[in-house]
Amino acid sequence: MRHIVCKTTALIIVLLLSSPYAFTQELSGRFDINNGTSKNFEEGEMTSGTDTFNRNLYLNFQHSFTPMFTSQINLRTNFADADAIDSDGEITTTYRRSLEPALDLNFANPMYDLNAGYRRREQWTTAHLSNESRRTTEFYYSSFNITPEALPSLSIQFDEQRNFDHLSVKGVDTTDRSYSVISAYELPSSDLQLRYTINYSYNINRTPLSLAYKSINATFSDNYNLGYSGRFWAGKANYSVNYKGNYSRDKNRQFVTQAGTVLNERTPLGGLYAKSTNAAQKDVDVLLSEGRLIDNDFNTSAGIDLSAAGVFHNIGVMVSSGRSVDRLYIYVNKDIGTEAALNNLNNWNVFKSNFNQAGTWSQVTIRTVSIVFDTVNDVYRYEIEFSDPLSASFFKAVNLQASDVPDVFVTEIRAYGTDTPDDDILTTVSTSFTQGLNFNVSLKPLTKLTLGFHYSLNRTDQNPISIINSLSGIIGNIFSDSVSDEKENFSSNTARSYGMSSRWLTHRLLTTTFRIQRSEAFDNKGETDAASNSYNLSFKSDPLPTLDATLSLTKSDSYSFNEKNSTNLSSFLSIGSKLYRGVNMVTDFGYTRSKSFASGGVSSSRQVSGFIDAAITRRMSGALNYAFSWAASTASSSRSREGSTVISYRPGRFINITGNFKVSDSNGDVSTSEGMSMGWLPLRVLRLNMNYQHSDSRPGPVKTDTLGTYAIWYITKFASVRFTYAYTQRKEDNKTGSYRFNTNFNCRF
Repeated sequence: MRHIVCKTTALIIVLLLSSPYAFTQELSGRFDINNGTSKNFEEGEMTSGTDTFNRNLYLNFQHSFTPMFTSQINLRTNFADADAIDSDGEITTTYRRSLEPALDLNFANPMYDLNAGYRRREQWTTAHLSNESRRTTEFYYSSFNITPEALPSLSIQFDEQRNFDHLSVKGVDTTDRSYSVISAYELPSSDLQLRYTINYSYNINRTPLSLAYKSINATFSDNYNLGYSGRFWAGKANYSVNYKGNYSRDKNRQFVTQAGTVLNERTPLGGLYAKSTNAAQKDVDVLLSEGRLIDNDFNTSAGIDLSAAGVFHNIGVMVSSGRSVDRLYIYVNKDIGTEAALNNLNNWNVFKSNFNQAGTWSQVTIRTVSIVFDTVNDVYRYEIEFSDPLSASFFKAVNLQASDVPDVFVTEIRAYGTDTPDDDILTTVSTSFTQGLNFNVSLKPLTKLTLGFHYSLNRTDQNPISIINSLSGIIGNIFSDSVSDEKENFSSNTARSYGMSSRWLTHRLLTTTFRIQRSEAFDNKGETDAASNSYNLSFKSDPLPTLDATLSLTKSDSYSFNEKNSTNLSSFLSIGSKLYRGVNMVTDFGYTRSKSFASGGVSSSRQVSGFIDAAITRRMSGALNYAFSWAASTASSSRSREGSTVISYRPGRFINITGNFKVSDSNGDVSTSEGMSMGWLPLRVLRLNMNYQHSDSRPGPVKTDTLGTYAIWYITKFASVRFTYAYTQRKEDNKTGSYRFNTNFNCRF
């Protein structure tokens, strides 16, 4: 087998290099070698270590037979070795080998295009390329797309993926075949808005080695948007009306060989995401749509960095509430097999909701968190399992700690649940109909006065009685809370919001804004009936070109089942000034007071924060940040103080030095940190960087020192070598430390 693979690889490379013209014009690629060493110590004794050695090769050959007919051949190879050393010096070696050739053909003109391709990935988990550890993935695809001008587009696709091993008694054998038809249209009009997307997909998944040996899934979805906007009253008034909807029907049939439980994916109806910057409220009330989380691309980042970007990422998925969910899968683009921080259930929170609105989220108890390598999609994932199965329309996971593996990005999220077939065929049908209605009016009766009115209504029906019933239902819910409930598994969630705003140019130096809004959320099961009223009055003034100020006063009342839950009062003052040329300052003052009518408790908080940034000299700049806060409630009180400064100095064109200092005090717990970093370009082909950080936390005490450095040597325009070194030492009850050294050679052509 090893000789066959070597001959195949050599043949492909020879074909790619056989034409001098192709080599200079149409052949590209890259090659990199990475060698890394890491060790962890405790009281001077090594507790664990890892040595890794990775080699990657990528070749790409493109050729145009005609201006409309092109081809592309790819070859990817990866050889990875890893030695894990435990505290007793025992070494465990793991191997990963992969070879992936691919062929893509494309025939296109401005109106239509035809694509077809084949990919084959061979993988081994042994040093020698034997059939005992060999795993093969075959992927075929073809698509035909028509995009006529001013007419609906049409796309027909066919995909097939097969995964299998080469053992005499097979352990892996799956085939997934997919057909889909997509049509989309958008009306070319400025006033009338009309667009829709119709999608039908049919999937056959064969898994002869599992309990459910075959599944057939058919999904139909229609997403549409209809709107109109215009003006009246001699252009002093603008209005817009918008109605949008998404209807989907999913039918899944599973054929089982015997009685038992089956773990099934819940069809994702939408991906959701938001990031909290408030440590006191790690979960965000309203998540925004993020389609990249459910686009079935398990290798491309959705832009959510679990490493450098830190914590409090709210990663969510929308599913049908008719089927229970007992776990979430979060897929990432890196090898997280050595992950420690996010392989801990204490570093995750999970919430569920039927509305994706404030006051409707409830926390889910987590049973376990584990890291699994998905052999089908060739990626790692976090598996977050719940203590009990739960039914809801929205689920979200929040990471409370950052990943300790660098450059970990989320690619997909999925929800799964466990089903128990009553017969040899398990058939499930779920239908969802989501509708939204928005109405906005803006009036300008006076030159200095602008009035605004808005109304929005969103209704989601799971397993609706009929389309007509849902269409008439959203019209009835404009003014009424009633929902017809004639079907046992029918569930409807409605969110309604309406209000007005005014903007008055009181004086040339003063602008006054007033907003009032009411939000309501209810369902047909009598489980949710929430409402809130909010009032906001703000003043903005620019008395001087170098001075501006904003004062905002807000009151909000929340209700549940027509009973008042709480009242919140808040005020916020922000003053921005330009003290001198190149010197800017912003100071914020905040006050909040909350009263809970259920418990009778009262809480309040005060905050003062600000920053100053200045260009001290032509080569030096600095920034100062500070924050003070006080919080008190019926049962307790707390205070915190924090200050930090950063100074940057550039003594020359190719060198930069930065120093930082930070101190914080939270209820007597004091922590300080200081550090510096230096970047230097001594030669055009050499880049150096060094950084050092020291922190001290009391009580404890806990002292941490971190030293890092890297050097990049640009050997040629297309090749470089990077050396990276990092050392961390932590002293608390005992002394622990770790270091990492990495060498990377990269060549592009």
